[in-house]
Amino acid sequence: MIELLVVIAIIAIIAGVVITFTYSATVRGRDIRRKQNVDQIVKAINLYFSENGHLPQNQTGWCTYISNTTSGYGAAFQTDLEPYMRTFQFDPTKHGQVGDYLFSSTDNVNGHYTLCANMEQNTGDSYDYSSCVGGTVYNYCVTQ
Repeated sequence: MIELLVVIAIIAIIAGVVITFTYSATVRGRDIRRKQNVDQIVKAINLYFSENGHLPQNQTGWCTYISNTTSGYGAAFQTDLEPYMRTFQFDPTKHGQVGDYLFSSTDNVNGHYTLCANMEQNTGDSYDYSSCVGGTVYNYCVTQ
């Protein structure tokens, strides 16, 4: 009987370690995907700016959640970038929600903008974009 309990305890410990490792790997994978998506969107925005002389939607001082097609500039933003991206990638867990990728135009003429994502693993950074509708604090941003 004691041997059976020892075997069950060992199996439970091994299962706990495997489940923890699997979850951690999944989170890291989603964060890597977010960084890759942000890099692709940055490249598309820069191509758009190079060809058009202004940022998508040709406005300064506005922001939008990229996957939000029902309000804000999300749908128009996606339409502007369609020629520069084969498929538009969205946040794997926040598609269409506040906290999805955020685009904020700071200087349309010179092409300055910020593109943000929320990583599941703490990056140690904090970017407050609560001025955007529904606002949120991001922990990973690329500024151009």
